[in-house]
Amino acid sequence: MRFRHADKALTPDNWISRPVLVLNASYEALTDIDADRAVVLLTSGVAESVADHEPYFPIRSQHTEIALPQTIRLLRYVYLDHRVAVHDDSRATLAGVLRRDAHRCGYCADWARTVDHIRPRSRGGPNTWSNLIAACAPCNTRKADRTPEEAGMRLLWEPKAPDEMAKRQRQVWKDLAATA
Repeated sequence: MRFRHADKALTPDNWISRPVLVLNASYEALTDIDADRAVVLLTSGVAESVADHEPYFPIRSQHTEIALPQTIRLLRYVYLDHRVAVHDDSRATLAGVLRRDAHRCGYCADWARTVDHIRPRSRGGPNTWSNLIAACAPCNTRKADRTPEEAGMRLLWEPKAPDEMAKRQRQVWKDLAATA
């Protein structure tokens, strides 16, 4: 949802559905909401703008003008049940694994178009985030129906379930550190 309008120029007709990142009072990333809802939270005093959209895009009413927010922070802490929707033993997809690994082979870091089962399927290896890694065709063929240890190959990283919110949270802290 975050980048659905990244390529479109802002106009008075499309700003309303631009995604805005919502942070908790502790600067913890919570979710994305549409810009119209973010403007309501800002004008009602429930949130403050942390980062405005660049270039400046004014949102005007009869008596007020505010900048289109990119990130807002709630002024009161919202307590949430912290549930992990995806975990290492969750079922993974080919496209998801390639996206998680940025199309880089987990054995040689070359461009990857296939996915390899670390514990082979023939030995009961599941289609889970922790058992799948992107692999280039030569590495996938070389490993074949063996474990990486048996094939004399070393994984460059340990495969884990993707956590988009944690990734975005790291970016929030990085952006805040740059402005401090």
